Amino acid sequence: REYLSRMPPRRDDGSIFLSLATYRDENCLNTIKWAYEKAKNPEKLFVGLVQQNCHKDCMSGILEGGKVEPVEPDPDCYKEFCEGQGKEFCERGQVRVLNIDEPESLGPYAARYFASKMWFGEQWFMQTDAHMTFAQDWDAVSVEMLQKCPSKKPVISHYPPAHTADLDAMANEPATRLCGPIFATSDLESQIIRLEGAGKWDKTHLDIPRFAPFTAAGYFVAHSDFLREVPFDPFLPWIFMGEEIIMSTRLWTHGYDIFSPSRSVVGHIYVRRHKPKFWESVRRCLYVLDFVVPF
Repeated sequence: REYLSRMPPRRDDGSIFLSLATYRDENCLNTIKWAYEKAKNPEKLFVGLVQQNCHKDCMSGILEGGKVEPVEPDPDCYKEFCEGQGKEFCERGQVRVLNIDEPESLGPYAARYFASKMWFGEQWFMQTDAHMTFAQDWDAVSVEMLQKCPSKKPVISHYPPAHTADLDAMANEPATRLCGPIFATSDLESQIIRLEGAGKWDKTHLDIPRFAPFTAAGYFVAHSDFLREVPFDPFLPWIFMGEEIIMSTRLWTHGYDIFSPSRSVVGHIYVRRHKPKFWESVRRCLYVLDFVVPF
């Protein structure tokens, strides 16, 4: 009850909160820039950015042959955006940032929690990764799809198509749906349940979103009231594959219905080979502390 009492009142003004968690991601600047450029109502778009960067003694991701190399500190995408074409949005307080030093990163699920704390009462909540492309009017289309869902407590989510997709040309094509869980077979993942890539299950474009069993972290749209009922858990550090299973379960057991979007409005850069990953930093930190690291 104390937690709920501290939350701001929810507005009813069409505003959108976009949760962005970035980890040493060279695509962060373009993601924020394109989100505003492609938005139908950029004046109603508010970004909560959790920026996890390396500031000194930086290392690359794992390169060919398992090597890592010293690299320059990561660019500050918040600073670059706010000093460039995003200045007007930043001056109006539409872009909020929490900076985290790379060794202190607790993984994507914890970063989603931190981002949610920058929600200031916006009507709609959206979440994507920090390596995305956007269709024209992606913001308005997302809300429209959510409002068409045959449920009082809907959530829209899926694995978006690759960033190379022409999202505007795909407007009348069926969107991908996330339907396929499997037990992981690698020793590294210890037979956890993981979600496979989404497929096009529908033969034609659907005006009304269809039910789906899971949410995905790369594209998630909901009424912001869910933050009161199903807040992000702050006690699950270093979770990667499990974050989508966790949120799907918690939303479902709190009465939310999950839907696939009827149209793909964001694209995702899926392969960032040789780029730094948070689990590599965790491994280096634990190695220094003389922990046994099984990965």
